Amino acid sequence: MRHRQRLATAAVIGLAAAFAVPATSAHAISGGRAVHAAPWAVQVYSDGRFACTGTMLSDRWVLTAYHCYNDEPARMTVRIASVRIGHGVKADVTRIRHMESDGLDDVALFRLAKPVRAPHVKLADTDPRKGAVVDIYGYGSFKSQPKNLRTATERVNSVKHDDIIGRAIRTKKLTGDDEPGDSGGPAFYKGKQVGVLFGPDEYSSIAAHRAWIRRVTGV
Repeated sequence: MRHRQRLATAAVIGLAAAFAVPATSAHAISGGRAVHAAPWAVQVYSDGRFACTGTMLSDRWVLTAYHCYNDEPARMTVRIASVRIGHGVKADVTRIRHMESDGLDDVALFRLAKPVRAPHVKLADTDPRKGAVVDIYGYGSFKSQPKNLRTATERVNSVKHDDIIGRAIRTKKLTGDDEPGDSGGPAFYKGKQVGVLFGPDEYSSIAAHRAWIRRVTGV
Protein backbone atom coordinates (compact mmCIF):
# COMPACT_ATOMS: atom_id res chain seq x y z
CA MET A 1 0.00 0.00 0.00
CA ARG A 2 2.73 2.48 0.97
CA HIS A 3 4.65 1.84 -2.26
CA ARG A 4 1.51 2.30 -4.40
CA GLN A 5 0.71 5.61 -2.67
CA ARG A 6 4.28 6.76 -3.34
CA LEU A 7 3.92 5.78 -6.98
CA ALA A 8 0.60 7.57 -7.37
CA THR A 9 1.89 10.74 -5.73
CA ALA A 10 5.05 10.80 -7.85
CA ALA A 11 3.18 10.13 -11.08
CA VAL A 12 0.40 12.66 -10.47
CA ILE A 13 2.73 15.42 -9.25
CA GLY A 14 5.09 14.76 -12.14
CA LEU A 15 2.39 14.92 -14.77
CA ALA A 16 0.78 18.01 -13.24
CA ALA A 17 4.09 19.83 -13.03
CA ALA A 18 5.03 18.87 -16.54
CA PHE A 19 1.92 20.33 -18.10
CA ALA A 20 0.76 22.95 -15.58
CA VAL A 21 -2.73 23.14 -17.11
CA PRO A 22 -6.14 23.11 -15.40
CA ALA A 23 -7.92 19.74 -15.31
CA THR A 24 -10.71 21.01 -17.55
CA SER A 25 -8.29 21.54 -20.43
CA ALA A 26 -6.32 18.30 -20.11
CA HIS A 27 -6.80 15.91 -22.95
CA ALA A 28 -5.44 12.70 -24.39
CA ILE A 29 -1.92 13.04 -25.81
CA SER A 30 -1.12 16.69 -26.42
CA GLY A 31 -0.47 17.07 -30.13
CA GLY A 32 -0.39 13.86 -32.14
CA ARG A 33 -3.53 12.69 -33.88
CA ALA A 34 -6.84 11.01 -33.19
CA VAL A 35 -7.02 7.22 -33.35
CA HIS A 36 -9.94 5.75 -35.31
CA ALA A 37 -9.48 2.09 -34.39
CA ALA A 38 -7.54 0.39 -31.57
CA PRO A 39 -9.44 -2.72 -30.43
CA TRP A 40 -6.62 -3.64 -28.02
CA ALA A 41 -7.01 -0.36 -26.10
CA VAL A 42 -8.41 -0.28 -22.56
CA GLN A 43 -9.97 2.47 -20.46
CA VAL A 44 -9.40 1.95 -16.72
CA TYR A 45 -12.03 3.24 -14.26
CA SER A 46 -11.92 3.67 -10.49
CA ASP A 47 -15.29 3.96 -8.73
CA GLY A 48 -16.86 4.61 -12.13
CA ARG A 49 -14.53 7.49 -13.01
CA PHE A 50 -11.98 7.32 -15.80
CA ALA A 51 -8.48 6.95 -14.34
CA CYS A 52 -5.94 5.50 -16.77
CA THR A 53 -5.14 3.85 -20.07
CA GLY A 54 -4.23 0.18 -20.55
CA THR A 55 -3.81 -2.60 -23.09
CA MET A 56 -5.23 -6.09 -23.64
CA LEU A 57 -2.80 -8.95 -23.07
CA SER A 58 -5.34 -11.76 -23.38
CA ASP A 59 -9.09 -12.26 -23.10
CA ARG A 60 -8.74 -12.17 -19.28
CA TRP A 61 -5.75 -9.89 -18.57
CA VAL A 62 -5.19 -6.12 -18.89
CA LEU A 63 -1.83 -4.38 -18.55
CA THR A 64 -1.66 -0.92 -16.97
CA ALA A 65 0.21 1.08 -14.30
CA TYR A 66 0.12 -0.02 -10.67
CA HIS A 67 -0.51 3.52 -9.40
CA CYS A 68 -3.86 3.41 -11.28
CA TYR A 69 -5.14 0.77 -8.85
CA ASN A 70 -7.67 1.77 -6.16
CA ASP A 71 -7.84 0.14 -2.71
CA GLU A 72 -9.97 -2.82 -3.81
CA PRO A 73 -10.21 -4.67 -7.14
CA ALA A 74 -14.02 -4.49 -6.82
CA ARG A 75 -13.77 -0.71 -7.24
CA MET A 76 -12.04 -1.08 -10.61
CA THR A 77 -13.68 -1.64 -14.00
CA VAL A 78 -12.47 -1.41 -17.58
CA ARG A 79 -13.91 -0.66 -21.01
CA ILE A 80 -12.36 -2.34 -23.99
CA ALA A 81 -12.12 -1.99 -27.77
CA SER A 82 -13.44 1.54 -28.29
CA VAL A 83 -11.57 4.78 -28.98
CA ARG A 84 -14.36 6.76 -27.29
CA ILE A 85 -14.35 7.38 -23.55
CA GLY A 86 -17.35 5.72 -21.90
CA HIS A 87 -17.86 3.30 -24.78
CA GLY A 88 -16.71 -0.26 -25.40
CA VAL A 89 -17.21 -3.57 -23.64
CA LYS A 90 -17.40 -3.13 -19.86
CA ALA A 91 -15.82 -5.69 -17.53
CA ASP A 92 -15.26 -5.91 -13.78
CA VAL A 93 -11.84 -6.55 -12.25
CA THR A 94 -11.52 -9.47 -9.83
CA ARG A 95 -7.79 -9.56 -9.14
CA ILE A 96 -4.78 -7.27 -9.42
CA ARG A 97 -1.15 -8.40 -9.53
CA HIS A 98 2.12 -6.49 -9.44
CA MET A 99 5.71 -7.64 -9.18
CA GLU A 100 6.90 -6.10 -5.86
CA SER A 101 10.56 -6.21 -6.81
CA ASP A 102 12.44 -4.49 -3.97
CA GLY A 103 9.74 -1.82 -3.89
CA LEU A 104 10.55 -0.80 -7.48
CA ASP A 105 7.52 -1.39 -9.66
CA ASP A 106 4.67 0.41 -11.44
CA VAL A 107 3.26 -2.30 -13.68
CA ALA A 108 -0.05 -4.00 -12.87
CA LEU A 109 -2.04 -6.87 -14.31
CA PHE A 110 -5.83 -6.76 -13.97
CA ARG A 111 -7.69 -10.07 -14.21
CA LEU A 112 -11.17 -9.62 -15.65
CA ALA A 113 -14.29 -11.22 -14.21
CA LYS A 114 -15.22 -12.48 -17.68
CA PRO A 115 -13.23 -13.09 -20.85
CA VAL A 116 -13.51 -10.32 -23.42
CA ARG A 117 -12.68 -11.15 -27.01
CA ALA A 118 -10.45 -8.44 -28.41
CA PRO A 119 -7.12 -8.28 -30.22
CA HIS A 120 -4.09 -8.47 -27.92
CA VAL A 121 -0.89 -6.44 -27.97
CA LYS A 122 2.47 -8.14 -28.51
CA LEU A 123 5.11 -7.56 -25.83
CA ALA A 124 8.77 -6.87 -26.46
CA ASP A 125 11.52 -8.97 -24.89
CA THR A 126 14.13 -6.21 -25.23
CA ASP A 127 14.18 -2.46 -24.64
CA PRO A 128 14.31 -0.02 -27.56
CA ARG A 129 17.70 1.52 -28.29
CA LYS A 130 18.55 5.13 -27.56
CA GLY A 131 17.28 7.28 -30.43
CA ALA A 132 14.48 4.89 -31.35
CA VAL A 133 11.12 6.44 -32.21
CA VAL A 134 8.20 5.00 -30.23
CA ASP A 135 4.45 5.37 -30.72
CA ILE A 136 2.51 6.37 -27.61
CA TYR A 137 -1.25 6.09 -26.97
CA GLY A 138 -3.60 7.46 -24.34
CA TYR A 139 -7.16 8.50 -23.57
CA GLY A 140 -5.99 11.34 -21.35
CA SER A 141 -8.00 12.94 -18.58
CA PHE A 142 -11.13 15.01 -18.88
CA LYS A 143 -13.73 16.67 -16.66
CA SER A 144 -16.95 17.65 -18.37
CA GLN A 145 -16.01 16.86 -21.96
CA PRO A 146 -15.23 13.24 -22.92
CA LYS A 147 -12.07 12.73 -24.94
CA ASN A 148 -11.02 10.00 -27.33
CA LEU A 149 -7.87 7.93 -27.81
CA ARG A 150 -4.93 9.75 -29.39
CA THR A 151 -1.44 8.77 -30.51
CA ALA A 152 1.88 10.53 -31.03
CA THR A 153 5.57 9.75 -31.44
CA GLU A 154 8.43 10.28 -28.99
CA ARG A 155 12.16 9.59 -29.19
CA VAL A 156 13.97 7.42 -26.63
CA ASN A 157 16.50 9.43 -24.64
CA SER A 158 17.77 6.66 -22.40
CA VAL A 159 17.00 3.33 -20.76
CA LYS A 160 18.27 3.28 -17.20
CA HIS A 161 17.46 2.64 -13.56
CA ASP A 162 14.88 4.81 -11.79
CA ASP A 163 14.70 4.91 -7.98
CA ILE A 164 10.89 4.57 -7.98
CA ILE A 165 10.00 2.21 -10.82
CA GLY A 166 13.20 0.32 -11.60
CA ARG A 167 14.30 0.12 -15.24
CA ALA A 168 12.75 3.03 -17.12
CA ILE A 169 12.54 4.18 -20.71
CA ARG A 170 12.87 7.96 -20.89
CA THR A 171 11.58 9.80 -23.95
CA LYS A 172 11.21 13.26 -25.43
CA LYS A 173 8.45 14.77 -27.53
CA LEU A 174 8.41 14.50 -31.30
CA THR A 175 4.84 14.85 -32.62
CA GLY A 176 3.12 14.89 -29.21
CA ASP A 177 3.39 14.23 -25.50
CA ASP A 178 1.60 12.32 -22.72
CA GLU A 179 -1.04 13.89 -20.48
CA PRO A 180 -2.64 13.08 -17.10
CA GLY A 181 -4.89 10.07 -17.66
CA ASP A 182 -2.49 8.55 -20.19
CA SER A 183 -0.81 6.77 -17.24
CA GLY A 184 -0.67 3.04 -17.85
CA GLY A 185 -0.76 3.62 -21.58
CA PRO A 186 1.63 1.92 -23.98
CA ALA A 187 4.74 2.86 -25.89
CA PHE A 188 5.23 0.69 -28.99
CA TYR A 189 8.40 0.05 -30.97
CA LYS A 190 8.28 -1.95 -34.19
CA GLY A 191 4.76 -3.12 -33.39
CA LYS A 192 5.49 -4.42 -29.88
CA GLN A 193 4.74 -2.78 -26.55
CA VAL A 194 7.99 -1.75 -24.86
CA GLY A 195 6.71 0.47 -22.05
CA VAL A 196 3.92 1.35 -19.61
CA LEU A 197 3.58 5.06 -18.85
CA PHE A 198 4.49 6.02 -15.26
CA GLY A 199 4.90 9.78 -15.42
CA PRO A 200 5.82 12.48 -17.91
CA ASP A 201 7.99 10.99 -20.65
CA GLU A 202 8.91 7.99 -18.49
CA TYR A 203 7.82 4.40 -19.10
CA SER A 204 8.29 1.23 -17.06
CA SER A 205 10.27 -1.28 -19.12
CA ILE A 206 8.24 -4.22 -20.43
CA ALA A 207 11.43 -6.22 -20.93
CA ALA A 208 12.22 -5.90 -17.21
CA HIS A 209 8.78 -7.39 -16.40
CA ARG A 210 8.56 -9.86 -19.26
CA ALA A 211 9.27 -13.09 -17.38
CA TRP A 212 6.90 -12.14 -14.55
CA ILE A 213 4.09 -11.24 -16.96
CA ARG A 214 4.51 -14.60 -18.66
CA ARG A 215 4.36 -16.45 -15.33
CA VAL A 216 1.18 -14.68 -14.23
CA THR A 217 -0.77 -14.58 -17.49
CA GLY A 218 0.79 -17.26 -19.66
CA VAL A 219 1.32 -14.63 -22.36
